[in-house]
Amino acid sequence: MLKGTGKLFIALLLSFCASRSIAGDDTRSIRSDLKNPRKAEKLRTLAASSPVAARTLLFEAKDTNKTADYRCAALAALSASTDENVSFGIADAVMDPDPVVQACAARVAAETRNTGAVDALTSNVAAYLYSAGRKGPYEDNVRLRLKAINSIWALGEIGSPKVGEALEKFYSEADDVLKVNLVIGLGKQAVSARSVEYIRNVAASDKESEAVRAAAFEMLEEMGQEASVPGLAPSKSAGIEKGDLIYTGGIVGTIGSWGTTDLPVGHAGIFTGTETKDGRIYVLIGDCVPDGFIPPGVRNINLWKNFTHHFKFPYYGNRTSKARPSAAQRERIVALALELGKQGLKYSDSHFSQKGPKEFDCVGYTEYVYELAGLNPTENRYETGWGWPLTPWEQFEATVPNTAAALPLLAAAPETPREPGQAELELRKTAGVTFEVNKRITPVRVY
Repeated sequence: MLKGTGKLFIALLLSFCASRSIAGDDTRSIRSDLKNPRKAEKLRTLAASSPVAARTLLFEAKDTNKTADYRCAALAALSASTDENVSFGIADAVMDPDPVVQACAARVAAETRNTGAVDALTSNVAAYLYSAGRKGPYEDNVRLRLKAINSIWALGEIGSPKVGEALEKFYSEADDVLKVNLVIGLGKQAVSARSVEYIRNVAASDKESEAVRAAAFEMLEEMGQEASVPGLAPSKSAGIEKGDLIYTGGIVGTIGSWGTTDLPVGHAGIFTGTETKDGRIYVLIGDCVPDGFIPPGVRNINLWKNFTHHFKFPYYGNRTSKARPSAAQRERIVALALELGKQGLKYSDSHFSQKGPKEFDCVGYTEYVYELAGLNPTENRYETGWGWPLTPWEQFEATVPNTAAALPLLAAAPETPREPGQAELELRKTAGVTFEVNKRITPVRVY
């Protein structure tokens, strides 16, 4: 049997030969279509119906002289191919030197349940967890952490006994953000007495945070098991502070979209707390989603499943503004989110009305709530002019992780009041909640 390097060489050689064997016009058409997002379905159909075209696409995906977006488009098209050499090429791309291509390959490997990618994905997680100087949520290079999170998600999608064992092994070394993803990944595996017992133990343990235990209860339900524990003991920590911003992927959260080629962060929400009911823990989240979702628009939800769009994306963690919210501001953020989620406010498909007052998009909604509490997570220049529209990634980048681990304290500089916008005036009339005037806050680091 050929070793991995030999297989890859043959796959690339076949791809190269295939690209030469296709008529010149067809080759040029594929290359042109890879630059046009509207041709994605056409390329998928071509990859599914023509092994020669699929291998040409693989050759383009492996071409390091091309842009990451171009190569990702080729990988996305290859998700429709059943060619064995293509499958091996996708698995190899998980270890591509370009982090953007890595993330794209991980998603395609997950969508195609490519078991050939399991070793590479497992290595990504192990390399992160067991690396010297690991800082958890506070990594200097967030790509390292993101690669591990994406790999955990992809392993969960692929599934196999080998995957289940690896995810269990990683759990003891993981922080809460990774644990949520690991529990969800474990819950996607084939149901067995072992997997049910493992997840039930997480759900029942008061040593785990409420956020992690809530994920465990959800996965028990997904597995068709009893999702409650009699005499449930409370956790010592929620794991996420009320009022924190939380992030996952989204419809527009693919690589290369929303103004970044670094992170697939595509959806933002606000953590409003947890609820224990009938022997089970639920997360409480406020977010805003397109009107085709159930429930739609600005809403209050109580499942990780809803927030991650039925587990189609990983959970990327909780963050907050650089000027840390006071306890009173956190209370206001939560009260606002809970109230707005009851009003039937709509999603803005055009993103022209990111911050209301009647229509929002996800990141405009979270930014808006924070601003009404006297905070400003993202600089205003990202919301107007050439900076428009504000994106989930821009907000993610502008904020900081918030966990039990200590960061240098951040204090607010003297506040400069600014006039409330029309959106705030409208909300004063409709929300039934009292707000202070929105203020611009400049963060000052205190050592």
